[in-house]
Amino acid sequence: MRQKHFVIFVPGLGDDSRGLEFLSNHWLKHGFTPKIISFGWLDGKKFQPKLEGLLTLIDTLSQQGCLVSLVGTSAGGSAVLNAFLKRKNQIHRVINICGRLRTGPITGLRSFSSKTSTSPAFAESIKLFENREHLLSRTDRKKIMTMRPAFGDELVPPNTVSIAGSSNITLPTVEHILSIALSLTLFSQILFSFLHSE
Repeated sequence: MRQKHFVIFVPGLGDDSRGLEFLSNHWLKHGFTPKIISFGWLDGKKFQPKLEGLLTLIDTLSQQGCLVSLVGTSAGGSAVLNAFLKRKNQIHRVINICGRLRTGPITGLRSFSSKTSTSPAFAESIKLFENREHLLSRTDRKKIMTMRPAFGDELVPPNTVSIAGSSNITLPTVEHILSIALSLTLFSQILFSFLHSE
């Protein structure tokens, strides 16, 4: 019997679980069981308890003998990478879709302060990963994929998305939300191939 492959999705600041449910529904036909969690980015609480909740879910599924991969969209990108750093041996693959992983610009429309002002947890998540990115080995990096639009993301600077040594995909798309939606649907075969790889 084939090992069940759970893909845990962590949404962005809007916690649009229903939207992700709709966009990932067809993944079942490709051998994946999507599991969307609401992260509560805007509840004013710290990042660490949220991360612990994600780690507990990963541990539970792993103990049940399931294969576990993570997909983070937008703000969820840094969250899944932080979880990966804590559970490298239990996570098969991890994908960051249009997610800011580093502080990046400190001024302007896409500055770190302006994009994290509504969520202290998001700010904490970015800084935590940025400070620990150097701990990723060459083998770790091969388990990671990042995706970003080629023609502009109005929310996330391009140099804050990719990870050296990982599979960094630039899609022929424009705009933040649209690029996320197209990543999970029109371009989902790219993700499926990566997630199915040994």
